[in-house]
Amino acid sequence: MKILVLTNLFPPHHAGTFDFRCESVSEALKQRGHEVRVLTSNYGLHTEQRDAEIERRLLLNGHFDQPLKTGWREVRKLEAWNHQIVRETVADFQPALIHVWSLQGLSKSLIFTLRHSRLPTVYDVADDWLCAGLREDPWLRWWNREKAPYFSGLWRRCLELAGQRDKLDVVAPTRMMKGYDRVPAVFGPPEAQDNVQPNSIGAFPFDRLYFCSQALKAKTEQAGFRVGHAEVFYPGIRTDLFFGEVKPMKASVKKFLIVTRLRKESGVMTALEALRLARDHTVQISLNIYGRGESDYMAQLRSFVVQHQLPVEFLTVSNQTRDLAAVYRQHDAFLHTSEWDEPFAATPLEAMACGLPVVGTRSGGARELLRHGENALTYRPGDCLELASRMQELQMQPALRCQMAETAQMEVITKFNESAVVDQIENYLGTSLEIWQRQ
Repeated sequence: MKILVLTNLFPPHHAGTFDFRCESVSEALKQRGHEVRVLTSNYGLHTEQRDAEIERRLLLNGHFDQPLKTGWREVRKLEAWNHQIVRETVADFQPALIHVWSLQGLSKSLIFTLRHSRLPTVYDVADDWLCAGLREDPWLRWWNREKAPYFSGLWRRCLELAGQRDKLDVVAPTRMMKGYDRVPAVFGPPEAQDNVQPNSIGAFPFDRLYFCSQALKAKTEQAGFRVGHAEVFYPGIRTDLFFGEVKPMKASVKKFLIVTRLRKESGVMTALEALRLARDHTVQISLNIYGRGESDYMAQLRSFVVQHQLPVEFLTVSNQTRDLAAVYRQHDAFLHTSEWDEPFAATPLEAMACGLPVVGTRSGGARELLRHGENALTYRPGDCLELASRMQELQMQPALRCQMAETAQMEVITKFNESAVVDQIENYLGTSLEIWQRQ
């Protein structure tokens, strides 16, 4: 099968684990005999870059440190460019199927161009570009909001009366078709969006798609989009890289680990407060934190560590795929401290595969993975006292700790290994192609 992968970022130019996941799945599909070409943005470059397998030609807007363009003319130029590149790539590669990953920062109106291409299109949804990001798209918002500022509204009306919107729909679509001239359920004021019924918005067609978690699917449904028919395929990890022995009951549990992007909603400050509480009760533990993030937040964390003289180190890895597995194996337990509705997190799975017991928050997609007392210990997001108690519990109940770690490791090996997940995705792509061919 010839597959065109469309995504915003692609390694080595990346912003997080979702980009590595796109690369990993695409490589696995190639190894299974599929011909894959990737079309992505020129993020990290000063110009476009093309080779036989990857084209870095699309333009980002307002994400990943790129300036936000909102002026009508500059946005029209950017939109026209992105649509032209997509059409050129489709004409040149002639894929049997288009596999869309994240459109965060890219033109959401590409949804319409892909629809008009009449090619089988499958969406992999693992972040909030659909449930939240689509509403903020400058091009679609300019055309489809019900009420616009006076001069913008007047200019829009003039263009529509002159037939310019119909002409632009050929170059850089503004809607799925005539009749969807305004979409207040998506681009209206907050009160209009708050009253949207689940699965009620017909202006955006998604025939074939799957989500990384039930939580993200439910969130997208609640936002009004018609995705009730979507599947859920949890992300997989490379268990050939991430592996390790579960430590015996007699082993000490002193070195805790966090791997995350350092920002307020990461919950790392809660972990530091929990560490302080634990040490105040003579619990001997240390914490290593791997990750980069927001400078102001990192400064707060470091200041807290110095002020309370905590045994904490802030570290990074040069190659996340190559080096992180060894980092897990050097520690005794893993903390997943996220305090936002994160769609899903791969790091707890990686830690589990490496034999570490996990303590994690009951938030976002992690709720579907972590079962208290069975494969992990859980705590309320932001509750440093409960987290401190869970950390101490790992030390005081070695039998439970080992049982949970063994259960978690077996689940990851059997259900969340990358090969099994790629099987699901490959089957879904194949079925999607068959459905299109029968139509």
